[in-house]
Amino acid sequence: MNAPGASMLHPWNEAKAATFLRDRQRLPHALLFAGQKGTGKNSFATWLAQFLLCAKPAADGTPCGHCQGCRLFAAGSHPDLHVVQPEAIYKSSGTLIARYALRYPPAEKSKESKDSTVIRIDQIRSLIEAAHTRPQIGACTVMLLSPADSMNVNAANSLLKLLEEPPPDSYLILVADRPASLPATIRSRCAHLEFRIPPAVDALAWLQTQGLSGANARLLLELAGGAPLAALALAESGFLDQRTALLDDMEKLASGQGDPLACAARWKPLGAERCLLWLQGWLSDLIVTAMRVGTARLHNPDLATRLQALEKLLDLKQLFQFSEGVARGRALLGGPLDEQLLLEDMLIRWTELCRR
Repeated sequence: MNAPGASMLHPWNEAKAATFLRDRQRLPHALLFAGQKGTGKNSFATWLAQFLLCAKPAADGTPCGHCQGCRLFAAGSHPDLHVVQPEAIYKSSGTLIARYALRYPPAEKSKESKDSTVIRIDQIRSLIEAAHTRPQIGACTVMLLSPADSMNVNAANSLLKLLEEPPPDSYLILVADRPASLPATIRSRCAHLEFRIPPAVDALAWLQTQGLSGANARLLLELAGGAPLAALALAESGFLDQRTALLDDMEKLASGQGDPLACAARWKPLGAERCLLWLQGWLSDLIVTAMRVGTARLHNPDLATRLQALEKLLDLKQLFQFSEGVARGRALLGGPLDEQLLLEDMLIRWTELCRR
């Protein structure tokens, strides 16, 4: 039986794992894994959870795959691993960790209600109750919240109790793309581990092992902001074709054609996070093109001609303001605001900007 943990570590995060292996006896109770989405934070957290729950891990940190803890972990039924995620994530992701998150659903809701995109207080209360039971199989209990920055205010306040009075032999791992969204009271009680974008050569080498190579791999990595897992996800979803549709919509709206509400309806199935991330990079390219920087790298290097044609119609100051608005819009994702309304607002603003 292969150990699941053997494939969880990405090459650029192996040095971090080595640090944990050296300092296992001094591992803090609470850890915050923070960094851009697509850098392997969740995979690292999953590896660490199995490493802590394995009875006989190898010297390199690979879980043995044979002990009772490893078998239960791989089956998604280890009683000492507790995972909390937003309902919308654990229902759609299909990962091993999502199977554990099924134990901590939000309180009952009506059939008409949408799946929650936040971690709610009732989920945290259930976690705290479970955390105070003694480990059933191994020597410790592991609790994992991902993404922790999706907790609403009440949930975050409730989690403080767990941080201030941690159960013995327990570890709490928080994974966050936007750690600044977490209350300072939570951040200050966690040991931080930052996940940075790996060097492009390492990211491209890994993408090649996943079946991507050549110009498309480089372009996808640029579009993903340098995050290898995000680049792979873009490739698997056919994002290059989707990007063409997004760009066509932006150009039509800029020329006075098209309907921003209809565009938003087309964009929503792609996911607001993905659309706004691309839009932010594309706007950066427009600004760079308008400033005649020349040597600056573009997020969409293959679109230089189309960028030059469009930037002549726009005011640089207004581009900066609109780009800041998109960044603020991205910061609202994961909250109660409806994604389609957010996309509609962005595209209406773009249409108005281009009419001035």
